Amino acid sequence: PKFPQLYIFDTILYFYNKNKKNSFLDVVRKLLNNISSKGIYDHLGGGISRYTVDEEWIIPHFEKMLYDNILFVRTLNNYLVNKKDEKLNNKLIQTINFLNNEFLNGKNLLGSAYDADSEDVEGKYYVWSNEEIEGLLGNDMNIFKKKYLVTKEGNFKGSNILIENDNFEFNEKESEIINKCEKKLFEERKKRVKPFFDDKSQTDLNSFWIYTLLHSSFVLNNKTLRDK
Repeated sequence: PKFPQLYIFDTILYFYNKNKKNSFLDVVRKLLNNISSKGIYDHLGGGISRYTVDEEWIIPHFEKMLYDNILFVRTLNNYLVNKKDEKLNNKLIQTINFLNNEFLNGKNLLGSAYDADSEDVEGKYYVWSNEEIEGLLGNDMNIFKKKYLVTKEGNFKGSNILIENDNFEFNEKESEIINKCEKKLFEERKKRVKPFFDDKSQTDLNSFWIYTLLHSSFVLNNKTLRDK
């Protein structure tokens, strides 16, 4: 099993800032690229699951915890302040939006967690059959599969957890099509029964989020986040 023990990699970044050894930076880049491209990451909605049951970050335990996602954002901040990376920059923005929108409770604070299952089935909210995707995307399916590894057999109990193909490449027009496909799947997913949300507010984690979000605002040079 793979648990994203991000505090270890924040420590590696601390020592990178002391001695500027690129090998330290490479270790963190490998971790963040693996997490943000595989099944532990929610490519449609943003954020990470608690851990994966396999060594390649593909099959998650679909529970989403606030503390894991704050740590993920913090490590992205700490990496991106040292090294520009457009892909990781986009993952950072998407995860921030996920927490600010989907984790809010009735008190305008962040809650604690989303369950792994909905309708008593683990992962049901997040996975897709090949036929579902094909029915929604039609002729755009082939372009979508340039970015995401989708098969008839699937990678999880006959269904597909979305994971990115290694070293995928596409042109600007194809990128627009893929973005349109992602939005279409995301809107369709919203119609499903969502996992239970534990809306319990924890003062320490909400305070940690404010601190981390302020750091993100400087990393992204985003005045709106800063003012928020």
